[in-house]
Amino acid sequence: MKAIAGIVVLVAATAACTAQRSAMQAAAQPNPSAVSLGIVEQVYPASGNRAADFVWNEGGKRVRFSELARGRVVLLNFWATWCGPCRREIPELIELQRELDGKKFLLLGVSLDQGADAAQKVRSFLEQRGVSYPNVLGNFELARAYGDIAAIPTTFIIDANGNIVERIVGARTKEQFLQSVRRVLK
Repeated sequence: MKAIAGIVVLVAATAACTAQRSAMQAAAQPNPSAVSLGIVEQVYPASGNRAADFVWNEGGKRVRFSELARGRVVLLNFWATWCGPCRREIPELIELQRELDGKKFLLLGVSLDQGADAAQKVRSFLEQRGVSYPNVLGNFELARAYGDIAAIPTTFIIDANGNIVERIVGARTKEQFLQSVRRVLK
């Protein structure tokens, strides 16, 4: 009887450990459906302090930046997978997105990675890091439309009317971004 009870306990413990390990592995696996990556197709330069408009293709659907951003404060972050400061900044941006979720706020990443495999490389990078905010694969035309970006990360804070109110060159913390965004959200 003790042997049967011991076997039952052993089987139950093994099943519990296996279930817990499977749950942990599933949680650690990237969720490809959560990663949003569009490919920029058209750029419409702007003048003055207006944000340039652009269109990207995401899964066969055309998305226009100005329509997505309408009525929202936008943090537009230019970055690349090979950029050390950009990589260090991404967890800060993930936290910023979580904190401002539900507000009239949009965080959009613009990867400046280039090459035939850029989209695959960026998507994999985003999945591995659990990035849930939308990203697009930009191009030199888009970087030029935002003032010839020469260093990354470069981030723009754009008000709800589509005006660039701040240009930030270099990595920042969540708190620094939060201060900039809150000034415009008021």
